[in-house]
Amino acid sequence: MENATFTPQTTRQVLETASEAAGVDPRGAELVRMGENAMFRLSTAPIIARVGRSVTAARKETRVASWLAAHQLPAVRLAPTDREFVAVGDLVVTFWEFIQESDQPVTSGELGDMLRRLHSIPEPSDLALPFFEPMPKVESRLKNIGSALSDDERAFLSSRKAELDEQFASLSFQLGFGPVHGDYHKANLMRDRSGTVRVIDFEDFCWGPREWDACVEAVRYQAMGWVSDDEYTTYVDAYGFDPLQWQGFPVVRAIRELNMTTWLAQQLGQSNEVDDEVHRRVADLHDSEHPRRWRTF
Repeated sequence: MENATFTPQTTRQVLETASEAAGVDPRGAELVRMGENAMFRLSTAPIIARVGRSVTAARKETRVASWLAAHQLPAVRLAPTDREFVAVGDLVVTFWEFIQESDQPVTSGELGDMLRRLHSIPEPSDLALPFFEPMPKVESRLKNIGSALSDDERAFLSSRKAELDEQFASLSFQLGFGPVHGDYHKANLMRDRSGTVRVIDFEDFCWGPREWDACVEAVRYQAMGWVSDDEYTTYVDAYGFDPLQWQGFPVVRAIRELNMTTWLAQQLGQSNEVDDEVHRRVADLHDSEHPRRWRTF
């Protein structure tokens, strides 16, 4: 969400200041996305510059990138600049290689194979990762949504979060704890023009249960029907673990559904389609057995 210090104009000024320190030329940089971060594609080099709001997050992401590169995991790399990140006031700029993306979609089998490789990397001794939280943004979202949700809906979602926090705390994890991506799904993999599938987006990297990453495709398959039987089978075969056979899966599924619902609820009032979808999702959460006919946004 934009504010007085995070607009296309102010972030471009930050980019220009940071570029001088990093030894790159920002002239002609194109703003390609404006959201939680501002993403600029440089015209003078194959670099994506990302203006973010947290120095701590930038430091973590650059260290994660270096760790993955040291173990030859295919992932987005830091650009060869003089500085890995540059803080400018309260904002921070990181510089990443620009990946030319292929039109060929990433498969479920490739998703599982990449996750197996990621979870198999030796744990770093010098990478201080934050500890995993299953629903870090739900409370703030509910607070900020305002009257677009009814009092009953807000009370139900808040109560549901408390219930799921308690259930999650009692889970036993088969795969153990380690570095996890935190937001692992096909949209956070990219196939480059050479055909190599690469991991992107290190914002949610943390120390947590590996099942959190592993369950995403299972939720998309079992709960949403967005993944076919054959696709799910190839995913499980590639990763080597079936989340649907783990007794904690229903809790993780419910948490992910709540996260998805409150994320979309932030857009209430923007269109009838969004409003109808949010209220449908809230109603569905009352019944874990009710089929999810959820749309993607």
